[in-house]
Amino acid sequence: MRAIRGEDWVISMWGRALLDEIEKTIVSEGEVKIWSLGGAGFAIKTKKAIVYIDPYFGGSPSKDWLRMIAIPINPNDIRKATAVLSTHEHTDHCHRDTILPILHNTEAIFIGPSKSAELVKKWGFKDERRIHEVKPGDIIKVEDLTIKVYESRDLYSETPVTYVLNTYAGGIFHSGDTSYFTGLKEIGDNNNIRVALLNLGRNPRGRDDYMTPCDVVRAAIDLKAEIVVPMHYDIWKYTWEDPKLVEIIARHWNVNLKVIIMRLGDCLTITAR
Repeated sequence: MRAIRGEDWVISMWGRALLDEIEKTIVSEGEVKIWSLGGAGFAIKTKKAIVYIDPYFGGSPSKDWLRMIAIPINPNDIRKATAVLSTHEHTDHCHRDTILPILHNTEAIFIGPSKSAELVKKWGFKDERRIHEVKPGDIIKVEDLTIKVYESRDLYSETPVTYVLNTYAGGIFHSGDTSYFTGLKEIGDNNNIRVALLNLGRNPRGRDDYMTPCDVVRAAIDLKAEIVVPMHYDIWKYTWEDPKLVEIIARHWNVNLKVIIMRLGDCLTITAR
């Protein structure tokens, strides 16, 4: 497997520190740990599973999309993973040199919509039994997690989805790059969502790539989330937004919502009530 060499100087800032924390941390029954990997990427660990969602350990795709944060993990070092989830086919959500090493070096399954699954096959991953192509309405059981697949309003991808990961500590919603849409209310009505991982960004003129701070609060309200974690705001210079605006708006709207701003490598623990 080809190692990532172009960003070795960045990876060396972290070494194995974050990966060792994820792989070696013991999670008790009744709790779930969520690590921020930067951008839309998270590692979620339960007593029996380690799931990576939209991990992106690549660099700057172009001069217009400059990565602002370090690459915290060398994917070639990952040895423990139960599943890798992709919300859609864009490079920072479905990255060849991030996903293939994980699949080759672990027994993890890949879960993603049709365009993401097509990419994994195109990259030459041969074990199609471990590629699970999903669509809204699908439910997949992964160890002690139940993953429910929902629709997405991502205007710039072909087959996007969102996910709810149901755990013994409650549901975790991951928005991918969806814009705000009224269907989030139905997702909230049908799940006990404790944590909403919601994209945030300053949209370029004439585009609707990410949710605004107001959209994030509105989405969290519709999802009936207890905790909202803004994500994706930190990775691209082009679309950086201040996540503190989400706190300000939630407070101004008098919303009973806990806003947690996670830095790269931070860990959030939720426990069963």
